[in-house]
Amino acid sequence: MSDIKLGISLYSFSTEYIHEKLDLEGILKKARDMGYRGVEIVAAQMVPQYPYPTDEWLAEFKALLAKYELEPVCWSAYIDMGIRSDRDLTEEEIIQFTVNDLIYAKKAGFPLVRTQHAITPKIFRAMIPYCKELGVKLTIEMHHPHHPAVPVWKEYFEIMKNEGKGWLGFVPDFSIFQTMPHKLYLDQAISFGCREDKLAQIVEIHKNGGDYSLVENGDFNEIEKHTAEEMFAKFSAPARIEQLKDVMDCAFYIHGKFYYLDNDDHDVCIPFEELVAEIKRLGYKGYIASEYEGHHFDETIDSEEQLKHFVALMTKQIEK
Repeated sequence: MSDIKLGISLYSFSTEYIHEKLDLEGILKKARDMGYRGVEIVAAQMVPQYPYPTDEWLAEFKALLAKYELEPVCWSAYIDMGIRSDRDLTEEEIIQFTVNDLIYAKKAGFPLVRTQHAITPKIFRAMIPYCKELGVKLTIEMHHPHHPAVPVWKEYFEIMKNEGKGWLGFVPDFSIFQTMPHKLYLDQAISFGCREDKLAQIVEIHKNGGDYSLVENGDFNEIEKHTAEEMFAKFSAPARIEQLKDVMDCAFYIHGKFYYLDNDDHDVCIPFEELVAEIKRLGYKGYIASEYEGHHFDETIDSEEQLKHFVALMTKQIEK
């Protein structure tokens, strides 16, 4: 039996939540009915009055998790640098907001807080005593276009592996491994004005190395040129799967990012087969959260259907 478990980021149901087809309890029930047990909540999206939720709401949410037999896995925090109109947050304010999130997460029963790389290495290190005192771990999400060799990430890993060991970690997001555009991205590009035959040529150029000069000097309109430039940057896989071996001991949790699946077997965008095989080989134990983000490109797509495809695909890879 694998030590890897599939959880879900409630963010996956953004379309249903935003359009009020499901409220928070409805989403939790849906997650339970789909077979999930571990959940992540994006606090800025679904926690009322965030960044200052009430104790009453936190208690009610904790009760809902118990009602649907769900395990609180990750409280996703948000450092809002623009919360003031006149200036960015100071270091002291970022520390206080992060401490607050650790406290709120603990009250709701979460063992882990995920923050963003807006937190500096200096502030990250300063959080160690608070994590120890509260018994809550703190992680930073590594999202495209970041990767383990980015200088600031080398600083983060140095802290994670030394004085922050066991308390500070990171959340690799599968977006750092995306290599090819997905269907929803391509459909959106056509709706913006790309011609289908020209878009197919751009995809082929991307597949063969992404030489932008072939587009710039070719018979492409301005929208197609912009799409090519964006595609070559966005789907460039800044991280290499082999880089995981040096940092996997710092991964407390994983974001199973995906955008669109039309089957249970393969994703053209992200190499899940190689990823899961390597994660298993490295001995990862914990949750991979299903994180559907196709709603950024097409809100008419059924989130539940997409999540079912992802679960089937991932289960096959995990159980190999």
